[in-house]
Amino acid sequence: MAEYVVEFGRDGRPVEPDGRLDAAAFHRNHQPIWAVLARLLTGRSGDVMEAGSGTGQHIVQFASERPDLVWWPSDLNESHLKSIAAWRKHAGLANIRDVQRIDLADPGWVAAFQAAGGPASLSAIFCANVIHIAPWSVAEGLFAGAG
Repeated sequence: MAEYVVEFGRDGRPVEPDGRLDAAAFHRNHQPIWAVLARLLTGRSGDVMEAGSGTGQHIVQFASERPDLVWWPSDLNESHLKSIAAWRKHAGLANIRDVQRIDLADPGWVAAFQAAGGPASLSAIFCANVIHIAPWSVAEGLFAGAG
């Protein structure tokens, strides 16, 4: 496993029997992030991708705030993918799609996302708690794909 990946569940926070992980950062930052994101999404419709969904807590929270948008979670880490799927199931929200395994450092991530059923275009891409801990190639790939 890459050393920049936080191993939720090994950080002293609980892991639910269904695989849901809990990140302390979510509890600290989901409200201020949403305050900004909500303004940016005002008047928008369509699909929003979260790049690097981690535990899945942010996308569940934000999808509950904007049920009129379709939310696409993604991550690379296997335990994160399991947690995101578990949070999605636990929340039971119809506007969250299946989690996509995406390597943002791969220049072909957009094509892979679309080939796996992702939309041809997105209204927004949301990314938090990733760029500052990931290799520079992840930032380059994210911005290249977003373009």
